[in-house]
This record gives sequence, C-alpha cells and structure tokens, in this order.
Amino acid sequence: MNVQRNVKPHDLGDRPACLPLAVLFWSGAALIAFGPVLLLTLFSVAWAQPMAAQVAGARLAMFQVGTIAVLLTPLYFAPGVRRLARAARFALLGPLAAAIALAVLACLYHTLP
Repeated sequence: MNVQRNVKPHDLGDRPACLPLAVLFWSGAALIAFGPVLLLTLFSVAWAQPMAAQVAGARLAMFQVGTIAVLLTPLYFAPGVRRLARAARFALLGPLAAAIALAVLACLYHTLP
C-alpha cells in the first residue's frame, strides 16, 4: 500500500535562542542603515540648522534597504533556508543584512555631503 501523506517538514533550528539573535542582528542592520540619518537629524534639530544635508543620508539609507531586500529575498526563499523555522531564518539572514548595510555604507559614504 502506497499512502501519500501531506506532512510538512519539521522546523529545523526552532530554538529559544533564535528569536533574540534575530532581533539583535536585524536591529544592528537597522542601526547601520538608519543611524547616520537619525543622528544628523537629531543634531540639526538640536542646533537649529537646516535639514537639507539629510537628503543624501536618507537616499543612502533607502539604497541600503533596497540592496538588502534585493540580495536577501532570493536567499530567504531558497529551499534549504525555507525549511528552517522563521526565527532561525531571520537569525541566519540578520548578519548578512548587517554586512550588506555596512558594505554599502562604506562604499557610498563619499556621496554624503
């Protein structure tokens, strides 16, 4: 008797440490991407300066977010990564997102005024 079962694969890597690691890595990537813009905005408001200089920083932050999305979306849906639990996937892709954001910031830092 050949019985087919519709059984989903078990979640690999569903560990309690995956969610804090995912939050840590993705918050680090967000800090790298949006930190300079937020810091310059805070300084501009504190010293009552015009905020025209933040346009280039905001453009750089949006370019970082777009690059992360373009590069990590195919990897997120790759079959080997797709079998992992959701928290494990985000914990795995978080350091890559931080590295991509840092690389884009290092390469395009000269575009800031």
